[in-house]
Amino acid sequence: MIRPAVSVGSIIEASSATEFTALWDRDAEWDRRIEMIATARSFLHLSTLYVEWDEVGREALAELLKAQQRGVATILLIDRFGQRLGGYLMTRTDRARLRDKLNELRRAGGQVVMYSPKHVIDRYVGCGHHIKIQLSDRGEAIFGSSNLSRSSFKEWNEFSVALRGPIVDVLSRNFNELLGSSVPASTPLPSKPSLPSQNIPMDYWSYNPTEDPCRWGAFHRCQTNPLTAMLADKIRNAQHTIRLTSFYYKPARVIVEALKEATSRGVTVDIFHSNASSLNTPLPWLAAATGYESLVRQGANIYENQHGEHSKIILIDDKWTAFGSYNFEDAADSRWAEAMLTTKDPSILAVIRAIFQGLDSDPDNELVTAEELNKWPLMQRVSTKLFRPIKGWF
Repeated sequence: MIRPAVSVGSIIEASSATEFTALWDRDAEWDRRIEMIATARSFLHLSTLYVEWDEVGREALAELLKAQQRGVATILLIDRFGQRLGGYLMTRTDRARLRDKLNELRRAGGQVVMYSPKHVIDRYVGCGHHIKIQLSDRGEAIFGSSNLSRSSFKEWNEFSVALRGPIVDVLSRNFNELLGSSVPASTPLPSKPSLPSQNIPMDYWSYNPTEDPCRWGAFHRCQTNPLTAMLADKIRNAQHTIRLTSFYYKPARVIVEALKEATSRGVTVDIFHSNASSLNTPLPWLAAATGYESLVRQGANIYENQHGEHSKIILIDDKWTAFGSYNFEDAADSRWAEAMLTTKDPSILAVIRAIFQGLDSDPDNELVTAEELNKWPLMQRVSTKLFRPIKGWF
């Protein structure tokens, strides 16, 4: 594993899991999350970008309230800016109902923590946390890409994993670091199984750019994001294939250049991300589309998922994989706290290969071609060119 100079706000740690369950199936992940809340006895911690007032958000909050009422110390960590964005998906009435339910959880003794960066500039330019962790005293953690919304469990592709073993302690520490001074001093760590059934090596990479000490916040970071640098290094050293998923592919420049270098050596690149209609605004897609012409010219294959691709997975040469919360976009590099698990474990690689094989055969994934780009209306061409200088902010 690469060992960069330690940056403020980073967790880079070799660890392992004694149990690993892939949660690509949306119902399987949801059932696992609800079961964890229902069986918690002393504490339940959950972090998300936002909560939506829909059937998913309502059920999750109802179960958290039940847990708190039976004496489970419940902490729900929500990103303040992310919740503001999520609010645009809701009516004013639904936003009010959500606030009421969160306040009900607070009155029952639960902690509802709205995460905000320390730096005033970061608070005003859309910085925050994007790490999704759920864990309880039963010794299991769920880590991945999903938010508490219908989109994550009824519409988009997502990928999370259920874990046991030493890695749970690492995830618990990352959760507590995001909480900062809000974490109770007596919070226990999850129990460890006494007889581990297996040992799966994995590395945990987490970085919070809002901890960067520079005075200009997101407008100028002093530190290099070690998570971005690691991913760029892996891409740069690929020999045969790079396959990745992202909500919208509009990455930091260092990854753009690494991918360009890889394609110039004949490495096959497949990118699966969302189409323009996956959100109620086309702006993120438009920002991603600014790179289409260059990617197609390089020989990369770009697929748009018609119902939404929200997983964050990369597979290189079928020998190494990473998955978690890191979207391949500028925000993940300079504005959002993100985390990824990496591994070379053969059994996990087999799972990831099967996911990409499923994406290959999914009719909802449509290949972007040079012919299609040539047919774009003039206004669409102009819009993408105008967006290019500012695409990193969308």
